[in-house]
Amino acid sequence: MEPAVASDCEDMAGGMIAAKRYRAARRLLMGQEVLTRNGHALLGRAYLGMKDYEPALHHLGVAAEMDPDDLETLIHLARACTASGRPHTAIRMLERVTATRPDHAEACEALAGAYRRDARYADAIQLVKAAEAAEVRTGQLLYEEAMCLHALGEAAGALVVWDKLLDLDGGLAAGWFQSHAAALQVVSLDEALRRLRRAAECHGANGKYWAFLAAYAIFVGDEEEAAAIAAGPLAARPHHSALIDGVRALLPHLSADFRLFGCSGHLLRHAVAAAGQAGLVLEFGVRRGTSTTHIAEAAGQPVHGFDSFEGLPEGWGSQPQGSFTTELELPPVPANVTLHAGWFEDTLAPFLAGHPGPVRFVNIDCDIYSSARTVLTGLADRLRPGSILVFDEYIGNQTWHEHEYKAFQEFVAEHGTRYEYFAACPFTRQVAVRIL
Repeated sequence: MEPAVASDCEDMAGGMIAAKRYRAARRLLMGQEVLTRNGHALLGRAYLGMKDYEPALHHLGVAAEMDPDDLETLIHLARACTASGRPHTAIRMLERVTATRPDHAEACEALAGAYRRDARYADAIQLVKAAEAAEVRTGQLLYEEAMCLHALGEAAGALVVWDKLLDLDGGLAAGWFQSHAAALQVVSLDEALRRLRRAAECHGANGKYWAFLAAYAIFVGDEEEAAAIAAGPLAARPHHSALIDGVRALLPHLSADFRLFGCSGHLLRHAVAAAGQAGLVLEFGVRRGTSTTHIAEAAGQPVHGFDSFEGLPEGWGSQPQGSFTTELELPPVPANVTLHAGWFEDTLAPFLAGHPGPVRFVNIDCDIYSSARTVLTGLADRLRPGSILVFDEYIGNQTWHEHEYKAFQEFVAEHGTRYEYFAACPFTRQVAVRIL
């Protein structure tokens, strides 16, 4: 292809990508006999915009090899790594950039996002503060800071940062949506609903915001409001019904003291406090130790955390096998925590053989059916009336009924177990269960 022709084609593709016409850009670039370095970079960005990550990684990787000094391509490649479940790879790329260019806004944004996706929340917050010291202040960095504060359980601090961001961009639907959970935790349900409505009314807003409004309406018994949302904004969006279906599945077993939460850490501490009987405190799915720390600080006794630290043993939704790995790195945890590295089927039985007694509390953050089933089967004769279970991905995902929910429902059917749900956090998809 003549250089001038290639340049014209790439200019057109770049304009399409800027307009988020990713498929059109892909068609245009795929029609070229030979791609230049810039052509590969643009095609990779088009695939990234389409959320088709493997070809995005391929083409961006080719472009990066052809010109290792092209920071723009490197940053897009890192974003593709993060989006495809490889944030640790992105972090290695981007830390080299920010070490020499702490004032590079896009690199800082991408690295903060990779830290967050790798559950390295404190590192992300520290990066944002360092960027601010270098006079790099962007809306995306505020977004990352607020998300990470919330993930650490600092809902009040997160809400302050969300409001800073929304002062800058009052039409940011994602900001209104994300902030509703912090508002639910530290202000009120009414304030959370106000923010959700602002999110839903923004131009181009995600339909899931209406699903959250319907879900909260169901929880508080406002079936008229839930029906109006289902017949109105959600009528043409049936793919957003997963959360609503999950909430309805909880209703027959809601406890008299049921509470809604907006923050994972607060729900975990509440659930541990509700576990009044003596026994083992366990967690399955430790990763970076964020939830482990909340549990350990609330439990007042030894805590045992189980994780392979190799990521998912199989694919889960859009997450490929190996997602959420720490690359076998064990996280720092409080002194009362003992970590048991390995697959659950290899570590749980030997542990139980040396630790008699019932389960006081267990956090089942397994995500997938097979792992949750392994844990519940292993603990079957240790669960007693008063035992507390928290499931981390119980409702809300498109496949919610095929994983932790399915494993628990099979378990209670097989063992005749009576139970009730006494807390839920729709934002994080968590539920807390009391065995009766």
